[in-house]
Amino acid sequence: MLSFLALTVAFATIISTTTAHYTFPNLLYMGTQYPDYTYIRRTWNYQNYYPLFDLTSPVLQCFTNGSFPNPGTLTVSAGDTVGFKVSGRIIHEGPLLFYMAKAGFRQTAASMTGAGAVWVKINETKPVITNVPEELELYKWPYYNAAEVHIQIPPCLSTGDYLLRVEHIALHIAFEEGQHEFFGACAQLKVVNGGNGVPGPYTSFPGAYSSNDPGLFLDIHRNWTLPEEYEVPGPPVWSCGL
Repeated sequence: MLSFLALTVAFATIISTTTAHYTFPNLLYMGTQYPDYTYIRRTWNYQNYYPLFDLTSPVLQCFTNGSFPNPGTLTVSAGDTVGFKVSGRIIHEGPLLFYMAKAGFRQTAASMTGAGAVWVKINETKPVITNVPEELELYKWPYYNAAEVHIQIPPCLSTGDYLLRVEHIALHIAFEEGQHEFFGACAQLKVVNGGNGVPGPYTSFPGAYSSNDPGLFLDIHRNWTLPEEYEVPGPPVWSCGL
């Protein structure tokens, strides 16, 4: 029988692991926080919050493993802002990225898998200078310690069904190759009142990243140059102005 001390240590380890990691279970829209996984695909780590390390895994598409039925699809207008509630907070340093993928012919947001070169990056974040003398670090990651994150659907995006993919890349131990931690989720959206934007370039998951990309294999705690020189992984951001 395990001793009380051993059980206490094991329990503390479990709590520490889950609180040190996070998922994105709730969609936020027009002042409403929807229940867990109402419009977001249930992720493979929804219970343990473990990060994904393998950049060659198809799980990277939407952080799902096909074990759960897909959720409902929320109707939004192009130009609207939607958000994701974090299970806890984003407590690691690193960039936040958003991608979208449009459903193909005879597909819906619920039926599409996210496989292939169908993803367009619509937003990314870099570290910023703080200019605060008392700060121990002279730069900050904009979404560090955030409890929710938000993104505007591009106003010129064409009408149709989409997957909206949120992704946070934790870089606190990325000084060892392959030790970048990925957290994310996909929401299912039907975009109405769309425009005539032509998205691009497209990328795929897996395929968008390599373990030795400058933005994934680096020591953010030492030998840091100017934050604006940080290279966010993946393709350039597409916006309606391009």
